[in-house]
Amino acid sequence: MRPCAYTNQSLLDHSIGSYREAVKLVSDNYYRVTAKRLERMGITLTVEEVKDLVKEAVLLHDIGKAGEYYQEQYDDECNAKVKTPSFMYHEIGSALFFYYNKEVKKEVRELLALAAINHLNAIRGIGDFEDPLKMPSDFKNSMLKMEKYGSVLLDSLRREGLITRDFTVKDYKFEDFSDMLIALAKKNVTAKYLKLYNLFLAPVMVGDNLNSSFVRNSSSVNERKTRFVKLLEDEINANSTL
Repeated sequence: MRPCAYTNQSLLDHSIGSYREAVKLVSDNYYRVTAKRLERMGITLTVEEVKDLVKEAVLLHDIGKAGEYYQEQYDDECNAKVKTPSFMYHEIGSALFFYYNKEVKKEVRELLALAAINHLNAIRGIGDFEDPLKMPSDFKNSMLKMEKYGSVLLDSLRREGLITRDFTVKDYKFEDFSDMLIALAKKNVTAKYLKLYNLFLAPVMVGDNLNSSFVRNSSSVNERKTRFVKLLEDEINANSTL
């Protein structure tokens, strides 16, 4: 079962479950509008290419959880070996995975990386990393050792026929994250297209929150997340009109 996304849930199950929830709410028109908005910013993609990218963004939004630090908290059946498992900063690994995968054109990689690092924006977002050169005191290098378990996730998704792109995952370093933040900060002033990362972020957040709510089955959490997802659904529908 390992890599794990949560206690008693594999990362593969969460990835596929998130995607299934997201596609229930994302209309075909959303993909068409996204393609048009990207085109206006000089990024030309077909509707089918956009659809594939949204799928990949949702399926792989939590690949950062494949870091060895996180997986060592579980046994092979995703039973917790520690009292309170933590996935703090897993979004960094997810962002690095997208940013450094050259299977996707650079501008799109940047958007997918921004979507990944902001998918927990109620807790942390890119704005919380004020000093890109300073590693947080509670950050562990093994959080970014993703090759071992990330490869398992990618291979599993390929066997399921859900991804066909030749994505690769490796062990990253905090310096890779610093380089990414510095590069994006330099472009942010003039590269207006970077704001369009929200077009990939919304489906990710819908799928992620719905699947995690169902699996973790806490009524109080579910009620809060249902309201949150309803707001996201309204946002998606609003984005489906030009």
